[in-house]
Amino acid sequence: MSRRTEIQVGLTVLVAVAILLWGVTWLKEFQLQQSVRTWKVWFPQTGGLSSSDEVQVNGLRKGEVRTVHLTGDGVIVELALASDITLTHDSQVAIRNLGVMGEKVISVDYRSTGTHWTERDTLPGIYDRGIPEVMGDVAKTIEAVTQLASKLTELVGTTDRKGDLSATMKNVRLTSEELRNTVSESRRALRGALGDFAASAKTARGLTTDRESQLGKGIADFSSAAGKLDRLSDRMDSLSVRMQSISGKVDRGDGTLGKLVNDRKLYTDFAATVDSLRILISDVKKNPKRYFKVSVF
Repeated sequence: MSRRTEIQVGLTVLVAVAILLWGVTWLKEFQLQQSVRTWKVWFPQTGGLSSSDEVQVNGLRKGEVRTVHLTGDGVIVELALASDITLTHDSQVAIRNLGVMGEKVISVDYRSTGTHWTERDTLPGIYDRGIPEVMGDVAKTIEAVTQLASKLTELVGTTDRKGDLSATMKNVRLTSEELRNTVSESRRALRGALGDFAASAKTARGLTTDRESQLGKGIADFSSAAGKLDRLSDRMDSLSVRMQSISGKVDRGDGTLGKLVNDRKLYTDFAATVDSLRILISDVKKNPKRYFKVSVF
């Protein structure tokens, strides 16, 4: 076989392999397009997420990242999920870290409850800070603490050189010694006060012991008086009820007193009778012979 023939056979094989690969890829893409749905999710940042990264739904791989592009102050990520997954408002889409090295993955906490999103909607996403971000913050914190410690060291050195810190510590020591001396001098007075308090308590205990029977009798008398007051209060309540009953009868005109109070004519006749009786008594006093006859045997 000539060299030209070998080249032709090689080119033919390469073209055939290329056509085969292209066909397989096209068929795969066609099948994938038929079995997935595309969702748009907005994230404040992606932390290095890229196309073809894994998408997990409740821990199971159900799709991959199609595209990632910047929009405004956030990032729009297009996800290709299995066609049997329909995202709802109760579901959450978050960017999380898989391992220590900070591999990114989109995790969908799927919930079947809630209103369904459509493929035209843009879902809100959550960005979980991973270990690299946290370590970066820790490094910044350590640097800030180091600077603070350096400033404090410099401040202490400057103060010590001026003598202010030494003078302050000396004043503190002198104040502590004076306080200790004051406590020592006041200890005797404190003991005396405690002794007087103990004597007073002893006297009070003696008084209560000697008059224990009198105190008991006084308490018993007080209890008896309280009981009598309770009975008196009950009687007063009963009397008040009776007075209210009598007042009601008088207002209604029941009984002699009620009729006398409520009947105006009866009151007028009674007043006229009293006046007539008063006139009669006066006339009897003036002219007793007119009414009484006295005979002497």
